Amino acid sequence: MKKLVFALPIMLLATAIQAQTVGKKFQALASVKSNTTVNQMGTEMEIPSSGDIATDFEVKSLTGKTVTLTSTLKRIAGAVTMMGNEQKFDSNDSATLNNPQLADALKELNKPGDITVEIGKAALYKDMSGLQNGEDVATYLFSPVDAATAKEGFAWSDSVSSAEGSKIVNKYTVSKVTKDEVTVIVISDNKTITTKQQNDMDLKVTMEGALNSTRVYDASNGILKNATTTFSATAIVQCFAG
Repeated sequence: MKKLVFALPIMLLATAIQAQTVGKKFQALASVKSNTTVNQMGTEMEIPSSGDIATDFEVKSLTGKTVTLTSTLKRIAGAVTMMGNEQKFDSNDSATLNNPQLADALKELNKPGDITVEIGKAALYKDMSGLQNGEDVATYLFSPVDAATAKEGFAWSDSVSSAEGSKIVNKYTVSKVTKDEVTVIVISDNKTITTKQQNDMDLKVTMEGALNSTRVYDASNGILKNATTTFSATAIVQCFAG
């Protein structure tokens, strides 16, 4: 049995910070499976979905722990089921690209955008639907521990909240360390409150859920190689006249 080592949330970031240089390019792969129960105006619907996302990144600037990157979504593929009907999609398929129902999910495809992240700092997700955008992937793009000193069983936690009431509490454990890779298990409790417009109506969406993620980082540079995440949530949608 491995001994768990608990500590204050002190990040050991030397590898992830020192290995980054301006102009460096790399790709991160993220796979997400989610099951969301949506309650809107008394009607409840379960929406299982899955997504595989490939995102290219380029380091634009580095100041201390703050990194500015250019993020470009290169591929998104998966499936979503609504009211018993499964719809599969793949941005490499022309049928997907020409499907108007998928226009919103594909709007960022091959469109570079700048993102600024602070290595080792907790951040709220922008998208909890299973189709994470580049900004969400960037929040865990760099290893939160130094591969040179990381020990299996090391555990810590952090959290962040917003004035609107959104909050995430993360619990991390280093599960495996080899000369090539560091694997971190992350268990998160999330609450996200967002507002959006749809059909001339203002919608307030309150989503609460739990996330379990396995993230594998390159030991030589602290960059994410791949992440596999499962997520379950309940969403309450309130409608107001615009």
